[in-house]
Amino acid sequence: MRIEVEPFTLELFEELLPLARKCWQESTDFKAETCAFYGSREFDIEPDLEQYRKLVDKKSLIVVTLRDEGLRGYVVGCVYQSAHHKKIKVGGGDSVYIEPEYRSYTGIAISKWEKAMREAGAEVIGWPVHFNGPVYEVLKAMGYVGDDIVMEKRLCA
Repeated sequence: MRIEVEPFTLELFEELLPLARKCWQESTDFKAETCAFYGSREFDIEPDLEQYRKLVDKKSLIVVTLRDEGLRGYVVGCVYQSAHHKKIKVGGGDSVYIEPEYRSYTGIAISKWEKAMREAGAEVIGWPVHFNGPVYEVLKAMGYVGDDIVMEKRLCA
């Protein structure tokens, strides 16, 4: 298993997309009725490549991949200047997905991602995770604590 920081490229984006779709489906399943879509997330994800490229241009996007005869997982997030504290850079987890048979590597992958975030200047990291999801318990075991809760409301047209 190779777990490493990789530069974000169009080729990597295309390679990540099938796993991102699996992540979307899995999160739809474990969130069920607890998200603003109330289990009705019949649409697929459509990552905005241009937004990711802008993050790359700002040198704020961090991608860690897990490879074992192909891509088996990823951890993605970015570093940004806190709007609330001008002296603090923040790391934000964007997405993490690791194929079920490789999930024993989740903590190692997140630790490698944390190290890259620290090297990029992040002083604190926030992860939006669901308490039913596979990442929640891993983060707790790694010393993360619940702080805020994200409240959702779907605004229909």
